[in-house]
Amino acid sequence: MNLSPTFRIAFDARYIQDHFPGIGRYAFNLLEALATLPDGPHLTLFYNPNLPDSRYDVPGLALRFPERVQLYSTGVRPFSPSEQWGLFGAARRGNFNLWHAPYYLRPYILSLPSVLTAYDVTSARLPELLPSRKARLAFAATTRLAFLSSRRIIAISQAAARDIEQLYGVNPAKIRVVPLGVSAEFGPLSRIEQVEARATLNLPERYLLYVGINKPHKNLPRLLEAYKSYRERTNDDLPLILAGREDPRYAVALRQKVVQLGLSSQVRFWGDVTEADLPRLYGCASLFVFPSLQEGFGLPVLEAMACGAPVICADNSALPEVAGEAALYFVAKDVTGMAAAIEQGLAQAATLREKSLHRAQKFTWQRTAELTLEVYREVLKREKE
Repeated sequence: MNLSPTFRIAFDARYIQDHFPGIGRYAFNLLEALATLPDGPHLTLFYNPNLPDSRYDVPGLALRFPERVQLYSTGVRPFSPSEQWGLFGAARRGNFNLWHAPYYLRPYILSLPSVLTAYDVTSARLPELLPSRKARLAFAATTRLAFLSSRRIIAISQAAARDIEQLYGVNPAKIRVVPLGVSAEFGPLSRIEQVEARATLNLPERYLLYVGINKPHKNLPRLLEAYKSYRERTNDDLPLILAGREDPRYAVALRQKVVQLGLSSQVRFWGDVTEADLPRLYGCASLFVFPSLQEGFGLPVLEAMACGAPVICADNSALPEVAGEAALYFVAKDVTGMAAAIEQGLAQAATLREKSLHRAQKFTWQRTAELTLEVYREVLKREKE
């Protein structure tokens, strides 16, 4: 069935903004890849220009692909009750075939079929992460409503798909697994580029690296304990860099943990990383460690591998799907095992680098776009029957 050029997708691009770094990365890269597919759809991006976005040029995407991408400017914000009615009229008038929501907080009642991307249900798997019973009930209700009101659910891993099915009772026939990709900007550095990156970013010659937010399910207190154990056992002065956007609710406690463990001079809080600096930070790392308790995918693991970083990570949820045989694994709550994995990973760094590069080649945004396009077509074919 040839759906182009009348195949029209309304895509909720309001989540391409600084408050949603992970979702924004997914949405922008998916849209860019969809726009390059020869048989891809026409895309209308529902976009709020008032929301801060320091990473991605959404208007520039429309300028680069004028025949495939256009913008619909809206003042409706995510989390606003008005999104339940403020986008309805535009969606109805736009002659769209389908609405793609990249987040579970979305317009739930629309006059056209919809696809939802679900990254994980971590708050259902680990409810203690939510601050109150009221917040847990609200999350459960809105997530369930999103699943019920969507024709298809795109899960970004088999692990996420299983959680959606088991925790919310969603029929597996409604779920399609579409893994994420890694951008071409993430690649190994030459020796000269490494020297330049260390000088420009003031990086140590050797360092252990974590990239991600500081929320409790990322398991950073145990990482600090494992790091201290490794240092005491080996007398290695390898510093630890914790990079990524910080949630202020947890920043103070984590810094207190560093002080309590006597690691103030060894642990560096990098904070948010620019798109230009992130591949260099990965590419110069002696070892990348990802100790998360729960992941829907674990994109930093894939990005680190694409840059040739040796990787160790927890053995739970989607992480083995992403890293395959290219990483060393440990049990997330086993501090002693994590410390041993740090030592083993550094000893096997050269071998792990080769495995990382080979593994990362299996994941591309083009493949993500192709599989997403198959989901669109499946939904529309069913609507025509």
